[in-house]
Amino acid sequence: MSTPGALVDELRKRVAERIGANRYRTWFSETADFAIRRDDEAVDVIVGSPFVGRWIASNFMDDLVAAAGDVLGTARGVDVRIVERPNGTPRGADAPAEIAPRKRVSRRARGGSSLRGRLDDFVVGESNVIAYNAICGVANAPGDAFPLLVVHSPCGLGKTHLLHGLCRAVQQNHPTAAWRYVAGEEFTNEFIYALKSGRLDVFRDRFRSVDLLVIDDIHFLADKSSTQDEFLHTFNAINGVGKTIVLSSDRHPREIATLSEPLINRLISGIVVQIDPPDYATRREILRRLAAKRAYRIQDEVIDFIAHKVTRNVRELEGALYTLVALGGLTGQPLTVALAQQALSEHLAYCARRPGVAEIEAAVAAYFDVTTDQIRSKSRDRSVSLARAVAAYLIRKHTPLSFPEIGRAIGGKNHSTILMAVQRVERLTGEDASVAWKNGDGRRVAPIRQVLTDLERTLFPGNR
Repeated sequence: MSTPGALVDELRKRVAERIGANRYRTWFSETADFAIRRDDEAVDVIVGSPFVGRWIASNFMDDLVAAAGDVLGTARGVDVRIVERPNGTPRGADAPAEIAPRKRVSRRARGGSSLRGRLDDFVVGESNVIAYNAICGVANAPGDAFPLLVVHSPCGLGKTHLLHGLCRAVQQNHPTAAWRYVAGEEFTNEFIYALKSGRLDVFRDRFRSVDLLVIDDIHFLADKSSTQDEFLHTFNAINGVGKTIVLSSDRHPREIATLSEPLINRLISGIVVQIDPPDYATRREILRRLAAKRAYRIQDEVIDFIAHKVTRNVRELEGALYTLVALGGLTGQPLTVALAQQALSEHLAYCARRPGVAEIEAAVAAYFDVTTDQIRSKSRDRSVSLARAVAAYLIRKHTPLSFPEIGRAIGGKNHSTILMAVQRVERLTGEDASVAWKNGDGRRVAPIRQVLTDLERTLFPGNR
């Protein structure tokens, strides 16, 4: 027979599955206790606030009843009880004896089961060793290492793996440390939810009373001024007591469009490290470990072939390997270089012709001697406007993004602005016109066709 504690744990799990992880964290994870009554096996949900109690009763009662039925075997009654506690009294201190206290040695936004990466599994190479060592420094002394660490790179190079590995290491080696991991989108959504529901005090306590705050994809805060202000206050609160914040972004803080200047200054005051695309030796080791982990029998020459051909990021390496193995399984053929060439021909062609927005922006910015931040800005400088138009044209040509999506990607421009920019480049190309811009060496003039050809050679070096 299951113990009351086991039943309560299962009940929590079922409620979270039914209402979603974000809503569960907001309304139940740190504000509610569950108890199974001994007399009739009905369920009590015990909260410390009348507001929270009313909200739970109004919005989640059907899910609570269904979850209780799933766990206890038949339909059960559910009551929401308000037990107001004095300030400083821990949740569960005045609960009945049959309540199973939650095992909670570290305050965290995600349980260990959702943290996929481990530091021991991370393949270290020249492209990422500085970021890896910095993360290990924080893991060894959370709250006492660097006040702020920002890790940035394009997608698929291991930022999230490092952040998950950091949280796992802290969870295992420093069980009393208070830490919280959250994605930038979740931070934003929880802030908006707390603002609308009048629960900012709970939100702020959750994110500020920690030794280590880890936020993945902080660039999601771009264009969200209120969330940026809230995060800035959160940063100041944590930094003010000597604790640590670790962030990841898809670009350097200076290049995140529409971040406030005070926030940018805070971010660049810490340690900012970049992860570059993996070199050949690192790619080969990543493939070797992936194959060993899944017990794939692949010869070294096949791993060498994939490592030479797939160069941009770890996700593409994984995709290439899995494509090869899937084709081998479907056809019954051995995993040879010849099969790899067949399996990866479409994959490699797709990767080759699909540079990302960040890559196109960076190439255009370097060509015209401007910054990506200027491209995303509202500047009407002629050189910046030309660079912005060329970037929009190339993004439209080489990615599947629509005009509105391109506008959002390069600084929140509207649909018509991007459309006119693309049409401008198309018109200049049709007229075989030349364009002029200024750089550090003075004024430059070149045919627009030559400009586009130069940039596409940079973006597609294998097609020369």
